[in-house]
Amino acid sequence: EGENATPLEVIGASASDKLVIIMVGLPGTGKTHIAKRICRFVDFFHDIPSQIFNTSEYRRKLFGAKIPASFFDPNNKEALEKRGKACEAALADLIDYMKQDGVRVGVYDATNSLRERRQEVMKILKDAGIKAKKIFLESICDDDEVSLSSGIFLFFYVVKSVSYVDSHL
Repeated sequence: EGENATPLEVIGASASDKLVIIMVGLPGTGKTHIAKRICRFVDFFHDIPSQIFNTSEYRRKLFGAKIPASFFDPNNKEALEKRGKACEAALADLIDYMKQDGVRVGVYDATNSLRERRQEVMKILKDAGIKAKKIFLESICDDDEVSLSSGIFLFFYVVKSVSYVDSHL
């Protein structure tokens, strides 16, 4: 155990418990930020290994950083298939990570905004034999003032983001 670690028994866990956190929320609502904070917390205070499986990072690795805006068009079937491959790759790596021995936390960082998609993720984890505890963590922003300031930030972030290079926003 690390210097700052709390014994697992204090928090009602054992050395064999595992946790999968499945992020839910629209783009720009802070899912990745929340995931990073959670992982930092469990690593620092509980000395528990954790890893984030961010579908956007997988998309950039698989298809490059310079993706046109049409890639995100829901009517673009080819792009939809490619985005699905990025999600599958992230989920496959999460499964491999969770199959390792010992306590650990894995975070599947994707929008997962449709109920059908969340059910599919649960089925995939079950079929893979992942017996970890699973929670869905939804990030919602319903404060108009925060949404507006976040939207302005998001606009400037998107303009400079590697995901939207040459998208002509």
